[in-house]
Amino acid sequence: MMVEDNRLDRIEQKLDKLTEAVSQIARVEEQMLSVFKRMDRHEKRLDEQEDDIQHLTTEVLANSHSVKSGERFFWIGVATAASAIGYLLR
Repeated sequence: MMVEDNRLDRIEQKLDKLTEAVSQIARVEEQMLSVFKRMDRHEKRLDEQEDDIQHLTTEVLANSHSVKSGERFFWIGVATAASAIGYLLR
C-alpha cells in the first residue's frame, strides 16, 4: 500500500508539473500573439508613413519647379528694371 501511495504521489507531482508547463505555454502563446499583432500594427503605420513621404516628395518636386520658375521671372524683372534705369540715366 505504501508503495502505491508513493507511486500515486509521484504521478500527481508529475501531473502538477505538466499542468504548470501547459499553462506556461499558453501564456507564452498569448504573449507571442500580442507581439505579432503589435508588429502588424507597426508595419501598417510604416506603410502609411511611406505613402505620406512619397506624396510629400511629389509635392515638393512640383513646388520646387514652381519656385524655380518664379525666381527666374523675378530676376528677369530685376534685370529689366536695372536695364531700364541704366538706359534712362545715360
